[in-house]
Amino acid sequence: MTKKDLIESVSQKAKLSKKAAKQAVETFLSEIMKTLANGETVKLSGFGTFKTKMFKAKTIKAINSKEAKKIVARRMPRYIPGTKIKKMVK
Repeated sequence: MTKKDLIESVSQKAKLSKKAAKQAVETFLSEIMKTLANGETVKLSGFGTFKTKMFKAKTIKAINSKEAKKIVARRMPRYIPGTKIKKMVK
């Protein structure tokens, strides 16, 4: 499913115009992204949890050149599925 498909589905099921459905989906996603950018956690009961994880800086060796590369410390988004999702996917 793409974002376009999601907007179409929301439009039909909520009986909204495509424009209103697009705005609702865009707002929902942007709020999740803003919250994660601030380092906070988003918990959606039954669906799952979106959070960020901090990775330490490290040095790795490239396989083909054997050259050492430094990877800077960074924060990455993570998704942990909820129990309802886990049961549905089984």
